[in-house]
Amino acid sequence: MNIFDELPSNSRAYEEHALIAKTGFREYDARWLLGSQINLNGFVLLGEALGTQLPLLDAPKEIIVGHDFRSYSQAVKNALVIGLMNTGCRVHDIGLCTSPMAYFAQFHLDVQSVAMVTASHNENGWTGVKIGTKRPLTHGPEEMSQLKDVTLQKKMDPVGGGSLVRHHHIADAYLEDLLSMGKLTKKLKVVCAAGNGTAGAFAPKLFQDLGCEVIEETCELDHSFPNYNPNPEDMVMLHALSEKVRAH
Repeated sequence: MNIFDELPSNSRAYEEHALIAKTGFREYDARWLLGSQINLNGFVLLGEALGTQLPLLDAPKEIIVGHDFRSYSQAVKNALVIGLMNTGCRVHDIGLCTSPMAYFAQFHLDVQSVAMVTASHNENGWTGVKIGTKRPLTHGPEEMSQLKDVTLQKKMDPVGGGSLVRHHHIADAYLEDLLSMGKLTKKLKVVCAAGNGTAGAFAPKLFQDLGCEVIEETCELDHSFPNYNPNPEDMVMLHALSEKVRAH
C-alpha cells in the first residue's frame, strides 16, 4: 500500500490505498478525522507499524485492543487488528470498553501492550488510538515519534502468522475489582451523566452496586450523541448535569 496525504473519497484509489495524515501523530496518542485524514486502510498500515514497533521497544508481539462507543470504532479496531496480525501479533480483543478497562486488562490478562481505539472527548467523526507498551505508562513523545517514522517511512515487517483471542469478561472483572474495595458506608444520591457515550454501559451499575441511589442522565447508549457531546468539560453537558442535580 502507498501512503497518501490526500485521496479523493468515493474513488477506487481511496478503496485500495492507505490514507493517513502525518498530523495525526501527537505527543501522547494519535487522532484523526475518519474519512478525510485517515481511512480503514490507514489503520491497517498503523497496525502493521505498531506490530513492528513492539520488539523495538522490547515488548512481546502480544497486545490488548478495545474500542469506545462510536458508530465506526469497531470497524477501525478491526482494521488495526488486521495490521497487527499481519506482523505476527497475538491480539487480545476485549471489545467495547472504557480506556481504564483496557489498561486494567494489561494486568488482568498479563499482556504488556495495549492499543485502545477511542476518540475520547472529541466530537463524532474523530477517532484515534491510545497506545502503551510499558504498563502502566502509555506512549510518550519518543515512542510516538518512532511510531510515526515506522508508519510514514513504511518500515513495517509483515511476516504474518498472527492470531486473535476474544475476551468477553473484562468489564465485569474491572467492576468486580473496583467493588472489592468495599461499598460506601453512607448511601449517596448520585446523578450519573454519560452523554450517551461508552460510560453509560457501565457507570450506573457500578454506582448502584456501591450502594448509591442513581439518577441517570443520558446513560442510554446512542452513538449519534443526540443530547450533547460526551465531554465533561462541555458547557452544555455541565448545565444538563447541574439541572438534574437541582431537580433531584
